[in-house]
Formats: sequence, C-alpha cells, structure tokens
Amino acid sequence: MVTCQHYILLLLLLVSARSTIAQSSAGLPLQPEKLAYAKEVEQEALTKNDTLLMAEAYYLYGKIHVNARDYLTAKRYFLKSLRIVEQRRQFDKISRIYSRLSWLEREQTNLTKQLEYAQTALTYARLGTQKSLMAAFQSMSDTYLTICYDSLVINRKHPLEDSLFYYAKQSEQIAYKLKDSISVAGVSTMLAKVYGFQRKPQAFHYYQIALRIYTALNQTYRQVIIGQQMAQTYLQFNQPDKAYPLLQQASVLYHSITSREFEVEKDFASSYMQYYQQKGDWEKAFEQLLKVRGYERDQMMADRNGAVSRLSFEYDTKKKERQLKSQRRELQLSQQNQRTQHWLLVVLSALLLGTAGTSIAFYRISRKNKRLSQQNAALVQEQNHRVKNNLQLISSLLSLQSNRLGDESARNAVEDSQRRIEVMSLLQRKLYDGDNLVTVNVADFVPELVNMVLEAFEQEQVEVEYQMEPVVMLPVDSMMRVGLIMNELITNACKYAFPDNPKPTLQITAYIMHKTFHMRVIDNGPGFMNTNAPIRSFGLRLIQMQVEQLFGTYRFEKNGSFQFDMTFTLFPPSPFRIETKISKVP
Repeated sequence: MVTCQHYILLLLLLVSARSTIAQSSAGLPLQPEKLAYAKEVEQEALTKNDTLLMAEAYYLYGKIHVNARDYLTAKRYFLKSLRIVEQRRQFDKISRIYSRLSWLEREQTNLTKQLEYAQTALTYARLGTQKSLMAAFQSMSDTYLTICYDSLVINRKHPLEDSLFYYAKQSEQIAYKLKDSISVAGVSTMLAKVYGFQRKPQAFHYYQIALRIYTALNQTYRQVIIGQQMAQTYLQFNQPDKAYPLLQQASVLYHSITSREFEVEKDFASSYMQYYQQKGDWEKAFEQLLKVRGYERDQMMADRNGAVSRLSFEYDTKKKERQLKSQRRELQLSQQNQRTQHWLLVVLSALLLGTAGTSIAFYRISRKNKRLSQQNAALVQEQNHRVKNNLQLISSLLSLQSNRLGDESARNAVEDSQRRIEVMSLLQRKLYDGDNLVTVNVADFVPELVNMVLEAFEQEQVEVEYQMEPVVMLPVDSMMRVGLIMNELITNACKYAFPDNPKPTLQITAYIMHKTFHMRVIDNGPGFMNTNAPIRSFGLRLIQMQVEQLFGTYRFEKNGSFQFDMTFTLFPPSPFRIETKISKVP
C-alpha cells in the first residue's frame, strides 16, 4: 500500500510540474429564460411607473448574476432594489435582500459582513411575516455554519455551535407550522450535514426527510444533491459499501436531466475518489483525483478571468466617469472665469464712479475666488476618494483570488500584493480623512501600517518600540515609498523573525536632521539574507527600487539582530522638528 501511495504522489508531482496552458474559460452564461422574465418585469415597471415592481426586477437581475457567479454585478442590483424597498418600508423584501447580501459575503469569505447582513435581515424579518422570519433564521444558521465549519470538519466543539442549532431549530419549527415542505427539506438538509460532521446517526434521519419531500415534489436535481450528500456522510462514517449504491443512483438521476452543473460533477468526482481510497483501489482513486484537479483548475481559471474582466470593466468605467466629470468641471471653471472677467470690467468701470463702487466690486471678486478655491479643494478630495475606492476594489479582488488558489506560493504572492495595495489604500485614507492633501505625518502613518501588517500575520504579541518625532511631515510621494519599504520589512520579520521567537521585538526610529530623513528598523530575528549576495527576491528588489527613487541610501546589518538603515534628503526642507518622544506599543 505504501508503494502505491508513493506512486500516486510521484504522478501528482509530475502532473503539477507540467506547463499549464491557459484555456479560455469564460464565466457562466446568464440563464436566457430567467433573463427574459426579468426584462418583462422591468418593462412593466417602466410602463406602470411602479417603483416596487422595478425593485423586484432589480432583485431578479441580482439572482440571475448570482447564478452566473458574477457577484459584483449581483450586489449592485441587490443594493438598487434595497434602496427602493427601504423607502417604501417593505420589511419582508428588505429582509430578503439582506439575506442575499449575507450569502454573497459568505461566497467571498467575509465572515464579519456575512454575520452583519444576516443579523440585519433578522431584525427586519421580526417586523414582517412568519415566512420572512423563517428565511432570516435560515440565513443566521447558514452564517453560524460557515463560522463553525472548520471545527465541525475535525469534529471539535465550537463555542458558537449552540447558536447554529438554535437558529436552525427555529427555522424548522416555523417551516412545519407553515407546512412549507420546501423549507422543511432545506433546513433538514442543513441539520443532516451538521450531524454528519459530528459523526451522529441523526444525519440520515434528516436526509431521509429531505429526500421524501423532493421525491414527492418530483425535484430530480434536489434528489441528486441529497443522494450525493448522504453518500458523502457514509464515507465520513468510513462505510464505503453503503455510500456506493447512493452514488450510483444519484449519478443515474443526474444524467436523466438535461442541465449540467459544474459543482455537482466536481462533487461526484470527489466522492468517488474517497470511495476508491477507502476500498484501496488506488488506480481508480487517482483517475478521480485527476478529474477533481481538472475541475478545480477550470474553476480557478473562470474565477480569474471573471475577476480580471470585471476589474478591467470597472477601471474603464471609472476612467470615463472621471474624464466626463473633469470636462464638466473645466467647463464650469471656464464659465466662472468668464463671469469673473466680466465683473472685473464692471469693477474697472466702476472705479470712475468712486471709492464706494470699487469696494463693492472687489468684495464680490474675493467671494468668487474663495468659491473657486473651495471647488478646487473638493476636486482633490474627490480624486483621493476615487483612488481609495479603486484600491479597495483591487484588494477585494486579490482577496477573492487568493482564497481560490490551491498553490501555497501563488497564494502567498497574491497576499503580498494585496498587502502592498493596502499600504497605498492606507495612505489615501490618511489624505482623504485629513485636512492636509499633500503631506502626511510619519508618526500617524507608520504605527497604523505596522499594526495592519502584524494583524495580517496574527503577530499582535510583538512588542513594538517607536522613536519618532511627533510631527514629521513627508510629501505624499515620499511617504508612499517609505510605506512600501516598511511593509516589506515588517512582512519579512513576521515570516522569518517572529514565528519561533519566544519574545519578538521590533524597534522603529524616524527623525529629520539637517534636511535629511533617517529611518531605522530593527527586529530580534536571525535575518533573512546575505548582505553581500546579489538581490534576487522581489521584496528586496522593491526596497532597492524605492530607495533609488528617493535618491537615498540604505544598508542591512546582522549583529545578533536584523537592522535596516535608510536616509534621503528632503526637497524642499522639512518642517520644524519637535523634541523626540519614545512610545511603546504592546
């Protein structure tokens, strides 16, 4: 058996080593019949000028794009629908949309937002009907299932597991009260899955309930899903002989329907792989494993292409919007300048009439100039706001891509890129929230950046000592490069210096002397490079490029700890210096 396992491992490595030629894998198409119905509802809403009907059309469009896995567009439609039903105080519909938004956040692994939307859905559902309340309880139980999932898989008690069962039982109770068989089947399926994770036989009782309902309603597709899940549960109980007939029956049913679902076929391959593993048939298990790998690769390519196309579309749309707004602003400024010139001529003419006319005219001109200055400041604020939103969008897309990647090195590379984007986003937020639009205070920016990186690597226990002047203002461009350098250094420390360090520490020094900015970063780790070796890693190359752009110098030292020093000259001279203070952050 060991020899077979080694053989499989060798083949896997060979398969993984092959050059992966990218296949054009477009996103899932929109369902034409549902799209046609949504357009009919939208046209009827326009004809009748019915806002509630228009909200329903937006909701239908959102569901259609969910099925196509275009979550960004789906969320836009749900939010459009939400704005209308909130104004009309349609509590059931409000709750329904928040439940949908909670599901979308689950698909993008944002547990905090998922729970927030589910709780909001429950709040509105308490003001509506019993059916709405049942759906909200179901959304809450789904949320807690997501939170407890990792613990359930390894059969370990989670602190929030009681909440999961509470909301599931509440939903089940209302479903039986309303005699809503579909909802009974849905909540029974979820309870069966949870009991299956816990290795409890109650799982099969709930699966049988769901299967009877779907069989009575002649819902073949749902019967396939239940058959798959029951077989998977038997495999979790290490009973492959009971799982195989269910897989065979589900497969026959699946091929009797015309539609094909990517996830269903992937689950079939995964279940058959586990079955053959438990039976010791390694050759067939390997064949199924290759199918699973193929499905995962196709899914990754589809997600990547969809994310890239949506990002490109978003970028082009935002770019056009900025161009149009810029043109309108320029036209308004031109018109205002013409009016200002007109008033200037009036003022010059009024000079002949006396001092009183001159004073009034100059007063009007000063007011106009003040408004122009305020508008220019508003333009800069709006630009910063747009940039911040675009950076947040890119970071979210990178997070989505990272969660889909199976290769550890690829996921680390994407996560490193995401953190660099977050450094830029943090700087934009400082500009947007502050009063100064051209400079940033180092003492405000650096600690927040350090905390952000430490939290990302779960290294909050690191003791950080800051030696920085309270007011050291750097231009935005210089601060951006300093922030990228700082991000690379702290990231390196979290990867190599802190994991096996019983008492990790970090020292950060920043000050200005004789028009020169000095920065030093020290960690008590072993270091990560030979300072005399050529630079090969992307992080080190990035540090070198940023220092060169600042026309500065830098060096690394290893003397029982790892130390980085950097200096560069400020243009123009820096603001005044204040006495140095030392602060410690636990």
